[in-house]
Amino acid sequence: MLNVTAVPAAPGQAQAARDRAGSLVAAPLPADAEVHGDWVRAPGARGGAVIYVHGGGFAHTMPEAERVMAYRLSQATGRPTLRVDYRLAPAHPYPAALEDLLAAWQAVLDEGVPASEVVFVGESSGATLVLSALLELKRTGGPQPGAAVAISPLTDLALTGASLTANDGKDVLGHAVLDIITGQYLAGARADEAPQSPFYGDPRGLPPLLVAVGTDEVLLDDARRFAEAADAAGVSVRLDEYEDMPHAFHVSEPGEVLLERVSRWLADPVREVTVSGPEAGPYALADGPDGALWFTLVHQGAIGRRGADGRVTVHPVGPGPTLLAQGPDGALWFTEYRSHRIGRITVDGEVTSFAPPTADGGPFGIAAGPDGAMWFTLSGADRIGRITMDGEITEYPSPGAFPSALTAGPDGALWFTLNQANTIGRITTDGQTTAYPLPTPSAAPVGITAGPDGALWFTEIGAGQIGRITVDGTVTEYPLPDRQARPHALTTGPDGAVWFTEWGGNRIGRIDTDGRITGYDLPRPACEPHGIVQHRGALWCALETGSLARIAVHVE
Repeated sequence: MLNVTAVPAAPGQAQAARDRAGSLVAAPLPADAEVHGDWVRAPGARGGAVIYVHGGGFAHTMPEAERVMAYRLSQATGRPTLRVDYRLAPAHPYPAALEDLLAAWQAVLDEGVPASEVVFVGESSGATLVLSALLELKRTGGPQPGAAVAISPLTDLALTGASLTANDGKDVLGHAVLDIITGQYLAGARADEAPQSPFYGDPRGLPPLLVAVGTDEVLLDDARRFAEAADAAGVSVRLDEYEDMPHAFHVSEPGEVLLERVSRWLADPVREVTVSGPEAGPYALADGPDGALWFTLVHQGAIGRRGADGRVTVHPVGPGPTLLAQGPDGALWFTEYRSHRIGRITVDGEVTSFAPPTADGGPFGIAAGPDGAMWFTLSGADRIGRITMDGEITEYPSPGAFPSALTAGPDGALWFTLNQANTIGRITTDGQTTAYPLPTPSAAPVGITAGPDGALWFTEIGAGQIGRITVDGTVTEYPLPDRQARPHALTTGPDGAVWFTEWGGNRIGRIDTDGRITGYDLPRPACEPHGIVQHRGALWCALETGSLARIAVHVE
């Protein structure tokens, strides 16, 4: 589901945006700005870069005003900003401006700026060029910037958006003007093809996008439709709609709000990508042996795969796939809680399944053991199971009620939570079990993982705590700031801390080995975060509302 934010106008702002258009860039460039060619740097700007692509209908430029906007972008982002001085139509129609933007991008990379630390920002026709450049970089397989901002983009040069008519007369830009602009720019190139017309491209695999548009703009539907298509393709997109604002609102007083929101968006470590419909229920994740991210769609009866290019593939597997883990055989193994089976899926999508001897056992947790087999819990039958790679299953009695998640410990045994027994269990590979009761009554442990410190860490969903147990059975509990957070799953992050989902708190939490706790809010209310895993240097969690969230992790 697309993340849309309605940004209200302060009293008088909408009229001011019309009466005082350009007020933010009408003043002289501040004396403390450093301009070297078209590089503009605000005081305090450090690493990375912004590549700023001005508007003007592909045909006009106002260098001084654009440098002021570049300065404001440098202030907002803390990065030096390069204003791209591209060739203009009609003397230089498509693809000249796009070629110049791509050349500027390469020049920034040649200066040693990492691609991931560069942000593209474009306004109006410049936003069109930004989106065109992203599509062209993806097509050619080149590196992409870390993020992009498109302000009031013209994405459909065939001019089919409904708002072109609905908002004609309300906006400072009109349909007739767009006919001239697109004709001069295209000069015979097709209006319904990408990259010149971004709406007709395949957005899968694009970097995170912030799209901003005024609700009175004739280009409102151009922004909305591209953002919706990118979101449906699994791109992390936020669409900000500025109420009652016309085209070019960002260069008047409302632009201050936009720049502040851009600053906060770039600083936010959490990005959301859509992988299914809201009813499919992404629940658990695993880092696959093929470098992809795999996840269960518990309500759709399927396993999903998200490749490095953002492409999502869905494989039907049967009712209720729940948790999954990478096996020693190069396949993914998963539990089927509703159909009471253990499933296996190869990276090519071939599915097999096996029925444990105990009927209606409710398989839930699953993990690779140190003995070359997969181990799983039968929550409804109070048993622990072991399955070999050829499907031979052995079961052992659990030392308590409702065994849930399990993981391989550093001591060569399997450790698991006993949700209804308020206990942590341990089982050796020959089936010997031990139980360790928890100090807090009704803690209801669920998730468990091997920590970075040689101990096991677990969640107490009933008590709002994170627990730690050493291999000799010593338990320490850490209360969360929000005791109603209902922590669910957890994993060790690339930074040597333990990360966990807060199902009731709509957050991702982090606890270091000294017990210090921090957290990150998710992008929208009621995301229902469940599984979490480390993948490609970041943390990913499953949001049961149809998305995955990626959390960037700073590693010193």
